[in-house]
Amino acid sequence: MVDVVQQTSVPSYPMRRGACPLHPPPELAAMRNGPAARPVRLWDGSQVWLVTAYEHIRAVLGDRRFTAVTSAPGFPMMTRTSKLVRAQPQSASFIRMDDPEHSRLRSMLARDFLPRAVEEWRPRIRRLVEEMLTEIAASTPPVDLVATFALPLPSQVIAFLLDIPDDAHAFFQNRSAILIDRGYTPEQVKAAREDLDGYLRELVESRINKPGSDLVSRLVVNEVQTGRLTVEELVPMCRLLLVAGHGTTSSQAALNLLSLLTDENLSTQLRRDPTLVPGAVDELLRFHSIVQNGLARAATEDVQLGDTLIRAGEGVVLSLSAGNRDESRFPDPDTVDPRRDARRHLAFGHGVHQCLGQWLAKVELEEMLYGMLRLLPQARLAVPFEELEFRHEVSSYGLAALPVTW
Repeated sequence: MVDVVQQTSVPSYPMRRGACPLHPPPELAAMRNGPAARPVRLWDGSQVWLVTAYEHIRAVLGDRRFTAVTSAPGFPMMTRTSKLVRAQPQSASFIRMDDPEHSRLRSMLARDFLPRAVEEWRPRIRRLVEEMLTEIAASTPPVDLVATFALPLPSQVIAFLLDIPDDAHAFFQNRSAILIDRGYTPEQVKAAREDLDGYLRELVESRINKPGSDLVSRLVVNEVQTGRLTVEELVPMCRLLLVAGHGTTSSQAALNLLSLLTDENLSTQLRRDPTLVPGAVDELLRFHSIVQNGLARAATEDVQLGDTLIRAGEGVVLSLSAGNRDESRFPDPDTVDPRRDARRHLAFGHGVHQCLGQWLAKVELEEMLYGMLRLLPQARLAVPFEELEFRHEVSSYGLAALPVTW
């Protein structure tokens, strides 16, 4: 591809958002009307294919000729720290694996994150929401809803599932934040990962010596001690649960709360009819699409994607935010409509690598909206919208803070 397309004619990726921080870069919408894939240039000068249309993104994610293994030829290195993952394949989680290894490891967790299992956690999540919002309502405004609600709620949920002690929450929040922030150097990311893995290795060893009733203990007893899983495989699995289980959910939660506070049509409809909340969560997942730079894949053989031939060894980036704003799939895509059936959005991906924790995330996001409607109905922004600081340098788009008053 590099030989065919002149460097000067290839746009850089990722692109900057336009005037409104809630919308994807405007160039992505224009790209959807062209070829199935277009060449773009990454930070290191390498060229990859960018896919922006809903149907083509789903096609790639459902096609096993595209690999998720970062060491595969042509796999896009999205950031400077991406090379750390390639250099340490033994520390990769199963989301960076293909079958059969991917399915082998994922299946060990699958039952814990099925809708029926997650619904059993809803009462506890609801209690946590009520406790946090009751404390917020009793405090003196302004209050930052990121620091007091959007971040600690998912953190406490995942800490409960893994039985991580309270005094370790700040540690894993800090290290997890470094792993998803492009503003840190590769050396800082490497150190944060080693710190987190060291802690998790000790956690696993403690469960081997004294199992409890938590998820890590179940994996130790059912998988490690039966020889189906090694400690070296379990540690990255726990890291994935920690980072994805609270970092991405907290980013989405903050943006959902912002929409509730600033979108009068959304807030009015949800107050009149709270049964719209589950559908609104799917719609907000579609609208915000926090995996802002997309998912990376590489072709393992020649693949014809629409009118574009992607050759073996070429990298592909799938813009989920562009696909979720595809007007051919979602009419009037730049508007939040809580009555829209948005369940087939791409925010959780698609295919065999679709987000394992999606049902847990949705329950948390639903309960947070229910709680806001019940317990903090008068909340409003404490600063002008233009003064909000959005986190452009993290893999999961979000807010640095959400100050509110009432």
